[in-house]
Amino acid sequence: MENPVKPATVPQRLTNSINYKVLLLILGLVAGFQLYLYSLPDPEEADNTISVISTLNPLAAAAVGFFVARRYQGSKVFGKSYFALALGLSMMVLGEITYGIQDLLGIDPYPSVADVFFISFYPLVFYHLVTNIRFFKPKLDITTKIFIAIIPIPIVSIYSFLSFQEIGEANFDYYYGLVFIIASAVVLSVGILGARVFRQGVLGVAWLVLVIGILLTTLGDVWYYYLETFGQYDLIHPVNLFWYASYMVIAYALYKHQNIA
Repeated sequence: MENPVKPATVPQRLTNSINYKVLLLILGLVAGFQLYLYSLPDPEEADNTISVISTLNPLAAAAVGFFVARRYQGSKVFGKSYFALALGLSMMVLGEITYGIQDLLGIDPYPSVADVFFISFYPLVFYHLVTNIRFFKPKLDITTKIFIAIIPIPIVSIYSFLSFQEIGEANFDYYYGLVFIIASAVVLSVGILGARVFRQGVLGVAWLVLVIGILLTTLGDVWYYYLETFGQYDLIHPVNLFWYASYMVIAYALYKHQNIA
């Protein structure tokens, strides 16, 4: 394994376990935040609070990502891959800032230039995942290949079914959302492959946590674009909880990675 620091003896079995208290804490934080938003009497105050949290959350995850990338800076493979992941999270930050500015100016932020930043997140995360997996040159059996290939199918199918059930046709909103759903589903599929490849090693837990974070992002994306298709989304909608939690979980996964490094 390529590593910028002198490697210690790597155990053959998984020894780096998940701290479930951290995951429960994340669940409590996002649930508590949503209840706090519901308690605010002024909708504008709630919107401002959401805008701040929606920006700071991925910013914190990106900061952890850049820290891990710096630890791997002597590695041609991992330095670049973690930098790409951190850069992808930074794209989310820029997207949130752009979205907030447009909303503040009274410009409909859907669709908008903010989506350019949001969609950029996926190829950068994809690069991170694929680069790490390819480095270890895993031998995949046909069952694994088929399983990974079909993962996006039910995700896209659910989104398509819900959309067609309501609007009865494939309009612009459907296809616009479909781009993000496919991108998110593909990234999730590759993430699951990584978790499968590393499941028996010290990277196994870190990858599993990362996949959980990506899964939360995917669920949020599917729900969000379903809502936008019918004009039902607003800043206080609980769909945001999936994204809040996903950034925190990804930050925890990055912490697990740097803890292994």
